[in-house]
Amino acid sequence: MKKPTVEERRTEILETTCEVVIERGFAGTRISDVAKRLEVSSSLIHYHFDSKEQLLAEAFAHYARKDLAELEAEVHAAPTAIGQLDHAIHNYVPEGSDDVEWMLWIDGWGEALRNPMMKKISQELDEQSAELLERVINFGVDSGEFVCPDPHASAMRLTAMVDGLAVQFAAHDGMMNRDELLDHVHSLAAWEVGIDRAAFGEVAEREAVTTRLPSPATDAALRQLVARYCDGVIRADEATWASTWADDALWSLGDKPVTGKANIVALWRERIAGFAWTVQSAPQMVFEVDERRGVGTGRVTVQERFKRTNGKIGSLLGTYHDVYVRVGRDWLFSERRLDVIEVN
Repeated sequence: MKKPTVEERRTEILETTCEVVIERGFAGTRISDVAKRLEVSSSLIHYHFDSKEQLLAEAFAHYARKDLAELEAEVHAAPTAIGQLDHAIHNYVPEGSDDVEWMLWIDGWGEALRNPMMKKISQELDEQSAELLERVINFGVDSGEFVCPDPHASAMRLTAMVDGLAVQFAAHDGMMNRDELLDHVHSLAAWEVGIDRAAFGEVAEREAVTTRLPSPATDAALRQLVARYCDGVIRADEATWASTWADDALWSLGDKPVTGKANIVALWRERIAGFAWTVQSAPQMVFEVDERRGVGTGRVTVQERFKRTNGKIGSLLGTYHDVYVRVGRDWLFSERRLDVIEVN
């Protein structure tokens, strides 16, 4: 097996640290926890990071920068300034009290009070969030869609409002629901840029009819989801394959559908045991997505070459008719129905 480069190892450590932090919080995460998850020694972590404080700060930065890059790609996919502002608001606002991204941001702010490295990175990332909104508002002013004398100040107020309400929404039960939160933010945003509040509803209706292609970030995420599914099949890796499914998903191979992630994984385990090896690829994918609702559909052509445990070599060609759902920052399979074209 090829030895990972220094950069690959650092990235692996940072991503694993994020997983541990999401489970335990920054304060409860130890270097030994990360080392145990990676099945390496703590000394390897210390080789790449001088201290726990540096590890936590860089892990937060790694996660948040990817989050901001995806947000920016989705925002700029909208052709109008009001569409971009609406996309930004929907993507900033937490999905629910279990929104992993916001759990990490909120915990990160608390850690920034004690960790100087985290404080510097947290401030930098918060400034980047406000700068994205400022660019959107400036775009609207330049195009004549918005009237705003001070885009910088407006972006700061909007960011502060989202942050404050998000903490109440994500950390407490019963304070407000997501629709109420969105209504508050849309009302302030409309006032800040000189438009009617109803304009956000109008642009949402227009885009629901005319915009079905996924943003570049969502398209990449869905392709990665399909690739991870295929990789799980190829390596007979149950954990990888299972990670692609939503808890209440449905899977059909042309016979009786199976519902529920646990049942789906049990069936896969039974099926995969009948093969010595399987190579699956997906050469063609087409997606349609409702970015706001976090749902989508797709048609994915799959090709398989396999060897059964009895020694017989075979192949399969088919099309998966998929339904996708966004859970936190991840896209997962909600349904997969296989239409077999040919099997040998």
